[in-house]
Amino acid sequence: MIKKIAPLALIIACLLIGNMVFAQNSANPTIHPDKITIARDSYGVPHIFAPTDPEVAYGIAWAHSEDDFKTIQTLLLTGKGKLSTYMGKKGAPIDFVVGLLNTSALVNAQIGSMDPKFLLLVKGYLMGLEAYAKAHPNEVLNKNVFPISVEEYLSSTVFSVAVFCGVDKALPKILNGTIPHLPGFTGEGSNAFAIHSSKSATGENMLVINAHQPIEGPTAFYEAHLQSEEGWNILGGLFPGAPLIFHGVTPTLAWAHTVNFQDKIDVYQLQSDKDHPNQYIVDGKWLTLDKRKIKLNIKGIPFPIYKTVYNSIYGPTVATPKGEYFSMRLPSLMDAGALQQWYAMNRSTNYTQFKQALNQNHLAMFNIMYADNKDTIYYISNGKMPYRNPDTAYHWSSTVPGNTMATLWTKFKPVSELPQYLNPKSGYLFNTNHSPFLASDIKDNLDPAKFDVNDGYETYHDNRSRRAKDLIDQLDKISFEDLKRIKFDRSLPSKILFPYGFNADSLFLVNEKENPKIANLITTLKSWDHAAVVDSKGAAIYNLAYYMVPQVMEGRKNDMLTIKEAITVYEKINDYLLKHFERTDIVLGDLQKLVRGAESWPQAGMPDVLAAVMSEPYKDGTRKMNSGDAYINLVRFPKDGSLPHIESVNTFGASMHPESPHFADQRAMYQAQTLKPMTLDKNEVLKHAEKIYHPE
Repeated sequence: MIKKIAPLALIIACLLIGNMVFAQNSANPTIHPDKITIARDSYGVPHIFAPTDPEVAYGIAWAHSEDDFKTIQTLLLTGKGKLSTYMGKKGAPIDFVVGLLNTSALVNAQIGSMDPKFLLLVKGYLMGLEAYAKAHPNEVLNKNVFPISVEEYLSSTVFSVAVFCGVDKALPKILNGTIPHLPGFTGEGSNAFAIHSSKSATGENMLVINAHQPIEGPTAFYEAHLQSEEGWNILGGLFPGAPLIFHGVTPTLAWAHTVNFQDKIDVYQLQSDKDHPNQYIVDGKWLTLDKRKIKLNIKGIPFPIYKTVYNSIYGPTVATPKGEYFSMRLPSLMDAGALQQWYAMNRSTNYTQFKQALNQNHLAMFNIMYADNKDTIYYISNGKMPYRNPDTAYHWSSTVPGNTMATLWTKFKPVSELPQYLNPKSGYLFNTNHSPFLASDIKDNLDPAKFDVNDGYETYHDNRSRRAKDLIDQLDKISFEDLKRIKFDRSLPSKILFPYGFNADSLFLVNEKENPKIANLITTLKSWDHAAVVDSKGAAIYNLAYYMVPQVMEGRKNDMLTIKEAITVYEKINDYLLKHFERTDIVLGDLQKLVRGAESWPQAGMPDVLAAVMSEPYKDGTRKMNSGDAYINLVRFPKDGSLPHIESVNTFGASMHPESPHFADQRAMYQAQTLKPMTLDKNEVLKHAEKIYHPE
């Protein structure tokens, strides 16, 4: 048994992507590469034009491979359970999880009922990847990448959504014997705002798409424009290995995703004993665990390694170091259609069609914020929510007993039972990973008492939601420029909500006169205006405190940081600054950097401001931004019915190749918080394209 899985950054590496090529005995779409046009704009963003949807998918596979083929292949290997053939021991834990969840069995059972048009899209995409590989054999990582089947590809998308739904958090705690995880908000996340024409200064519906994701790697957003002669026309963000847009804008509508934190996973403790090996008891009957062997082919090890995994009636099952069995049950591991639903959302042309796509109820999570050109705004805390036993004896947010059929749910709520808003009187909707019951004006907000408490919906504000609400409420009408200013805001609210589930107000209560050694740090933080700008000394201190407070709290949650502990935090900051900078009066830009290749720049922002920045230790005491404010796309729909006005920016650029002019050509705009104009107009794209070619 592997007792520890890889970090989230690696496991999530398969996000919504997968493994590809089609079953050899199935029909393939007709692809004419000479009819597929790839137009690169002045920022290298690919605009794909083709007669059919599968040919567009072929084109984006080719274009994205030109920019980041290595990452795409890493994801393909993940879905096949063969990442360790490339990464060695680092990939083995991920291969183990892929084998444990056994998503291929689900796909094989459901693929026959999937939309044939969607399957043709996937096949076109896989054909494009294989064509690129054949044309560039020196770029192929190893012999295990290709060929790839549709089933493998879809299996990996199921796995990816399952990771987003909590497998990455629950499984390590089971294997390390520290389950269950506690609910609460985090400094990471995304922002989405929808402004109705009645609240808009120009009478135009507006939408903010703002993902907070890793800024490089398998889950960094890539921008593209996809247009076919079959009516598909959309611009937005996708992950490496995806054949469509995850959130973006079409000629008539747009939507944004943010991560939501309702209860999407249940963990069951099975009842077993030494007299019944590999068995567990349910309602007085002993059942046998299904048992499988996973074969791991690890680079550098000349022989395969086999690991045993289990399955109970509740779901994938693992044993703790003490030999106790725990099962995981996720709606996302019971439905293989998430990508198909995204395709239907991509193809929607109005609110009715978009709602029909949502009603497929394949997508197990994600808030969805929507606006269109027909004066409609909409928000739903989306999810595939089960009907759980309402008996209060069962604590669904914790661990539930796996010895009774009473806890085995099998049916799901329709989309109509999920928290959602349509055209609230306030004229605005927003989500920053906070409560769906705090999405608008207080008069329009939903009553949480009307929803199933066992669904585990968030009920709290975070710093971003409080700050956004304050900024919105200052305005009677909101202009496009106002919306930009709100989205790009870098200040914490007047009352800071410290993450990790505890109160850190004591940082601002320490008496500087009684602590002369750290007095300058205390007074600087107390006088800080809560703005995370590069020249702020207070922001530098708070940013270090954000990462040091959990160390001092030693894992305590839902508690108050004591004055003594606050003093310890200041002392740690003081020692850190003297060690690495030889002074204590540094500014945020000295500490926090945006890094691309061999270059680095001072970076504003911090966790849980609207323009969020998460960071990790870099070098010489500095911290390197690794996630946060990433792909940004602002949309407004003109009243005359013309194509939407679109402005966007990505953190760096379209290419992952350092020698490319598009490796970091958006970086300066990103740091200056400015946007570039984009268009869905094919003629405009071709007129101003930097390069036009076919995937041959």
